[in-house]
Amino acid sequence: MNTIIPEELLYFELHRIEADAPWMVFIHGAGGSTRTWKKQVSFFKGKFNLLLVDLRDHGESKDLAENFAGFGFDVVASDVLHVMDSLDIREAHFVGVSMGSLIIRHLEQMAPRRVSSIVLAGGIFKMSKKLKVLVASARVLTGILPFQTLYRIFALILLPKNNHVASRRVFIRESQKLRKKEVKKWLSLLKKLNTTLKEMFNHRIMAPCLVVMGAEDHVFLKPAREYVERYGNVFLETIEKCGHVCNIESPAEFNRRCLNFIQGLERKKLNTAQ
Repeated sequence: MNTIIPEELLYFELHRIEADAPWMVFIHGAGGSTRTWKKQVSFFKGKFNLLLVDLRDHGESKDLAENFAGFGFDVVASDVLHVMDSLDIREAHFVGVSMGSLIIRHLEQMAPRRVSSIVLAGGIFKMSKKLKVLVASARVLTGILPFQTLYRIFALILLPKNNHVASRRVFIRESQKLRKKEVKKWLSLLKKLNTTLKEMFNHRIMAPCLVVMGAEDHVFLKPAREYVERYGNVFLETIEKCGHVCNIESPAEFNRRCLNFIQGLERKKLNTAQ
């Protein structure tokens, strides 16, 4: 593994097997870090070249220059593309969890040829009634409660069951690394979330896409089903007895489904080339 922090790039980690092997790029959600993907790295690192990033303000990606007019999902997607450019990664299979799904979708719109495929764990597709209540509550409580307390509350709401403990613990632990100014910046995205999701819901994902959801994801599963029913070219699979962060709660099952999907695409690519 190589861990590198070039000037003004996101912190990233590399796991390379060979130069011409396919790449997988992992995008965590709000409050996460490269450690979100610990159980994916151990599984995939001998099969593909892997790139993991800490998004702006998260993990080790601290105090990056802010040479942009307004902070948004496009800025975060551009950060990822800059890392790929620096490493000469022309295209990759993208794997994202939770809000990372929105970043990947922005990235696909910005640079569709860079996206070989998309796998979304706990994908966010639409503002359900529950999500609207959560977002409105977060915006109100931000000025009252410390972020760490607020994050614990919402982690319990999103991941309420005993079998969700592992994913709850990881996200609460990693969120503690966010500073007040960083929290404020990322919470500002909530103001744009409704508009962003409406726009995204009206756009079909063009790259081959697999959405893996926990059957107990009571906030995001229904909108994911609605999106798949609307467009049909996106595959949806659910994991039983699993909540929102299925890559942590059921890593073996998530990894197996993700591998089958990507390997199937790579076989088709090879057959076409021959």
